[in-house]
Order: sequence, then structure tokens, then C-alpha cells
Amino acid sequence: MTTTAPPLAVLLDPALDVPFTHGTLAGLPQWLRRTETGPADVVAVTADTPDWPDRLRAVLTDDAPPRAVLLSRVTPADPATVSELAALADELGIPVVVDSPWALDPTVTEHAERLRAAAAGAVVVDTVVVVPTAAGRAPAAVLLDQLALVRLVVGPVSGLRVTGLDGRGHTAGAHAGGVPVQLSSVLSPLGSAQARLSIRSRGEQWQLRFADPNTARPTAALLIDDAGEQLQPTRYETAHRAAWRQLHGAATASTQPSYTLPDLVADLRLLPPEALR
Repeated sequence: MTTTAPPLAVLLDPALDVPFTHGTLAGLPQWLRRTETGPADVVAVTADTPDWPDRLRAVLTDDAPPRAVLLSRVTPADPATVSELAALADELGIPVVVDSPWALDPTVTEHAERLRAAAAGAVVVDTVVVVPTAAGRAPAAVLLDQLALVRLVVGPVSGLRVTGLDGRGHTAGAHAGGVPVQLSSVLSPLGSAQARLSIRSRGEQWQLRFADPNTARPTAALLIDDAGEQLQPTRYETAHRAAWRQLHGAATASTQPSYTLPDLVADLRLLPPEALR
């Protein structure tokens, strides 16, 4: 007789205890259920305030620590401190899934092999993000999100050079696997969040077009060549929902998350000092 394991109890910090998260969890009832009090099997921590490393440390060292942690809306922090937290989490055997608005998108996973192959022969990789001012996402945090996306699609970034970083957005250049990478963002008082990643090579171009992470609109993957623009198979799942699935897998089956604390540390170390303040 086969028995089904009960769903994991999820404790949300206040910033994530909102209808959007509730709806995401409601779509995974066989795996996860929200609880209002601890102890919990998994804990979600919002990382959009400067004290997030202290709050993550408190969760990891709690008398009744969780089996896994979701770290969401990450903003820049001291790489040395986050590295210590990564070592602590590893020592305690608590996996930490770093949520990202684009990097964990299932469309990225679906086409990962073809995208990596295209990137190997690319002339340039370009990623542009438009962020509404009302979202409260600083350009440095957006740049960190872009680095996560490039890491998962192309590979780790090296030699990051930030040529502009202010209240209007950012511009930066780098390399990934020897391929030039351009990263930019624009803060806009109008519209919704959107992002695009293009892999341009001789004879073809791949484009990933990401809609606002808070909507149900799927990411579009397009191959553009001499045959025209070809829409690839679509995955109707947000990156945030995929992060929760990865969290469940890490907690119950020891599966490796796509984007981890050590990955985050490596990307934080690329940022200039002004982005860490």
C-alpha cells in the first residue's frame, strides 16, 4: 500500500504573507501548506531590506530549524557575510533556494541545453529590464537578478564593469564563457515589469521575453533565423512557483536548487562597492 507524505508546513515572513504567495501555495496543495505559527518544515525569508542576512541567520540557528529555506526578493549584501551564511547552512544541512524573478523560470529550464549551445557560439548576450518605480526595486538589485539569469542561461559572469548606476537604472558589461554580455535596466513611472534576454549569433538569435513576475502571462522563447520568428513550446508557470517546487524537492529529496547561496555569493562579489551600500 502506498502512502502519501503530508504537505510541508510553510511559515512566511510578513512581507511574503500576501495573496500572491497564498495563491502560489494553493496551487501546490499536495506539497505545501501555509501555517501561521512555528515550528515549520520550510520558512520563507524576504531579502529586500538591509537586515536580511541577520534574519536568515536567525532562521538557520533557531532551536527548531526548518528543513529548507526560501530566500526571496534578494537585494545586495556584504558578500563575506552571505558566504558565512552559506557555510552555516551547509554545515547544518539546510538547503536555501534563492528565488529569482527570471532565472528559475521553467522556460529557461525547458530550453537550457539549446540556449547554452547557442550561447557557446554567440557574438553577444544582451539583457534589458524595465522596472516600474512603484515596485521599489533598486537598480543594483535588478542587476543582481540579471546576473542570476545570465548564470543559468549562459554561465557564470566575469569581469563585470558597471558604467552607470543611479535612480534611472544601470548599464554594465561583462563576459560569460568568453562571450560579451551587456546588462541594462530602466526605471519607469509607467507600465509593468518586463525583461528580455537575447543571444545573438551569426545567422540566428534566441530571445527570452519575460512578463511581469506577478502576472500569469508566460515567458516567450523565440528562435529567430532565416525561416522567421519561431515561438518555442510555452510553459505556463511562474519562476516563483518553480522556486517553491525546488524548495520542496530540496527539503524532501535533497535535490540541488538551480540558484543557491554560493551562487549568490559569487554574483555579489562581482558588484562594485557602491552597489552594496
